[in-house]
Amino acid sequence: MNRRQLLATLGAGIGGLAGCLSGTPGESTVTPVGTDTDGERTTSQTPTATPGDDTEGVSDIAVRKAVRYESLLGSGGVLAAEGRQYVVASVGTDGDSRETEYVFEADGQTWEAGLPTIAGGNTRSVADRDWPVVGFEVPSPLPASNPQIRSADDAWALGADATETLGEPGTRYDLDELTTPESVSQGETMTVGLDVTNVSDAPGRFLAAVYWPTDRIADDDESHVVDRRVPAGDTITASLDINTAFTADESGPVTLSVEGHASASREIRVENVDADN
Repeated sequence: MNRRQLLATLGAGIGGLAGCLSGTPGESTVTPVGTDTDGERTTSQTPTATPGDDTEGVSDIAVRKAVRYESLLGSGGVLAAEGRQYVVASVGTDGDSRETEYVFEADGQTWEAGLPTIAGGNTRSVADRDWPVVGFEVPSPLPASNPQIRSADDAWALGADATETLGEPGTRYDLDELTTPESVSQGETMTVGLDVTNVSDAPGRFLAAVYWPTDRIADDDESHVVDRRVPAGDTITASLDINTAFTADESGPVTLSVEGHASASREIRVENVDADN
């Protein structure tokens, strides 16, 4: 039984409980992950503290100009904001009932832990790091001589590569075209295309999430993540095949949206909806 069949079967029994396990991304495009029963994406704030009675410390620190995340209960997605970047690290825990607070420090400036509000609930991974993690949103670029994550009792310096990335500007992208049909019959496979150009002087990793409603199951809006390396000045085309079987309870317009390094929305009419199935 595939993921959608399983969720459709369980939907009536779990009521308002949203979400499911997301899949592992392919090289370039599709990772289905989840829709809320009212058609709106749910949100949850990434915790600003890490639970654990005895922490094993911070490890695997990374600096990303854009961040991909996945959730247990809902859609995964992408964080990418102009002039911002993300410092993310794994944190080991052993025990329970205590919170360890972290800050990010760079040349006398400090930022509290916490990432922007994200889609879905119960975060599973951030920047390819399994939960629990600690994350910070900081300005980009941010040149610094000794950036570090610290707690009240310890500090962990960024490596040379992460420090170098921190001080570099991010790559910029233009969404040249978003191709969608004007309408689709529910149950048909819908193809969506994105043409994106790297308008920077350096190569980069383009990240964006394409969200499509799945109101007929107790799940979050399904997201399909486009994840591509793009040389400076080059244009790439990404093509997504989206399952529309669980889109709507009745015929009418729904909204497809794109969030990440590119932002856009498109209203598409869903037709031939059978409310009894």
